[in-house]
Amino acid sequence: MLDFPSVAPFRLDQVRSAPLLLSGLFAAQLALASALAWAGVRQRVLFWWTAGLALVALVALFFTLGSWGNSDTTKLSYYFGFDLSRVKGEAFWVLAAPWVVRLPYRMSAVHGLVVACYALVPLLLAWRWRALAWGGWWSLLLCCSPMLRSFLQNGVSRQALATLLLVPLLLWAGQLLALQRRWVALAALLSLTMHTAFAGSLALALLPRLLVGRARPQGLTRWPLRRPAAVIALAALAAGLVLLVALALPTALEKLAVYVQQESYFNQYPLDQAVGRLQAAMALGLLLSCWRRRLGWRTLLSCAVTRQLILFGLLYHLMQWSVQAVWFPQITSRLADVVGLFLLLVYLAWLNRYQCYWAVLPALFVTIDYWLMERLLPSRLLSCGLDDNFLCIPDRWPWQIRYWDLPSR
Repeated sequence: MLDFPSVAPFRLDQVRSAPLLLSGLFAAQLALASALAWAGVRQRVLFWWTAGLALVALVALFFTLGSWGNSDTTKLSYYFGFDLSRVKGEAFWVLAAPWVVRLPYRMSAVHGLVVACYALVPLLLAWRWRALAWGGWWSLLLCCSPMLRSFLQNGVSRQALATLLLVPLLLWAGQLLALQRRWVALAALLSLTMHTAFAGSLALALLPRLLVGRARPQGLTRWPLRRPAAVIALAALAAGLVLLVALALPTALEKLAVYVQQESYFNQYPLDQAVGRLQAAMALGLLLSCWRRRLGWRTLLSCAVTRQLILFGLLYHLMQWSVQAVWFPQITSRLADVVGLFLLLVYLAWLNRYQCYWAVLPALFVTIDYWLMERLLPSRLLSCGLDDNFLCIPDRWPWQIRYWDLPSR
């Protein structure tokens, strides 16, 4: 058995390019998003949910196939089956490894499910915010976004899932949605077991709490702390949090030390031209909304959602500057997708706050144009098997894959 390479990009065989298949899957996603818009306008709730779940399933299939040629999915598919000792400080994946190796295409299937959850979140937000017609388009805005290229297109499944579980905390902290605190805490606690970069992501999710008043959203439930059961549950939660941090902290500090000392490897995805176009399109949508609603700067600055949007917008610019100036880019480039996800969600919350859903169209156009022109159509030119490429799909059925042949130099 060959030793697995220790430096990315990891290479694998058993791959091929299939632009027609993937283009067909994406065309079906566009059709379902259009069907969701029609069902939302006509208030056909049953049809809306059916089309929404079909969209989520197609996203899962698309990213399961498309992530087969990525470094992280290849590496973890190998580690989970042959060298589980490489996964340290992430209790969830240690426990899940025996189940992952039974899935078709192993970690690629997990990644497909993770991205499907990313597609589901905007649908749930559209349902809660009564913006059914936009749910499908919001899902594509997230799943195809150049701001989330590392998470979703490079197969960084573990950090992507850990960050997604912090979304309820973000929504609660920013008072963007009425949520029960117990479920918010449980999701955040589960997030700590999934990736060693939990400290930075957790801090970013809690930042909106600094920008909102003490008033809470209508319908937000409180824990009845006077009840003995609630006190016991809170104590157990605190004990579990301390235990998880104690187990994961040494590995997290070890990785941080390595990242600080090694500046040679980091991605430059935040500097892609597509990201700049998306930022400009989002700004255009905001300006058009302000003009349509006659919103002055005093009104905007008094709005907590606007302040959160400004905060995450500035943070993302800081990440971009850090990568461009090579100022700890090995750390900031790994947090850029976290900030990008939170920025996109707060952007949707802002459009909901002022009922300007149509203002997402410039950002949606840029995102779909990027997906078609820079990702899908050039995929026929990829040298599959010779590099770490997204959209290189398996060339055989799951039961024909030989995982002991995956690593090759």
